[in-house]
Amino acid sequence: MIRRGTDRLSSAGFTLIEVLIAVALFGMAATVLSSSFVNALLLDERGRSQQLLNIDQANVRMQLLLEPSRQAAQDGASCETLHSGLARWYAEIEATDVVDLFRVELHVDFLSPRKGQTEQYSESLYLLRPTWSEPRDRTTLLQKKRDSRLKTQNFSRF
Repeated sequence: MIRRGTDRLSSAGFTLIEVLIAVALFGMAATVLSSSFVNALLLDERGRSQQLLNIDQANVRMQLLLEPSRQAAQDGASCETLHSGLARWYAEIEATDVVDLFRVELHVDFLSPRKGQTEQYSESLYLLRPTWSEPRDRTTLLQKKRDSRLKTQNFSRF
């Protein structure tokens, strides 16, 4: 039997087109996988930095809670944080209708030397702080509550 030249070519390995298609598919898969890996690393880093910022915010919040006087809490202070640099804070405090309960708006400026910028943060809190109450205000609120309770009791008798 005589073999033809075309028979020999058909039994050989991959064609150039098949190799190019395989390389292109491999390149696309490698691109997708590498970008997914980089995104996962960036997300992990962002999560860690957010966690460190939360720790620093809790540190400043603790400084506010340690202030025994209302005026000192309103004036604020500065404290060094572990990750965000120097934190300067102050609070806007207003009394509520509940005895010794205050609505506090905490404002913090983190002065980060690493980032070279100031990051601002604020939050609203409700704090039960008997040392911040004025005795006169406490007496007035308690009297209002007693009067309100007496009116309620008088209406319930009828």
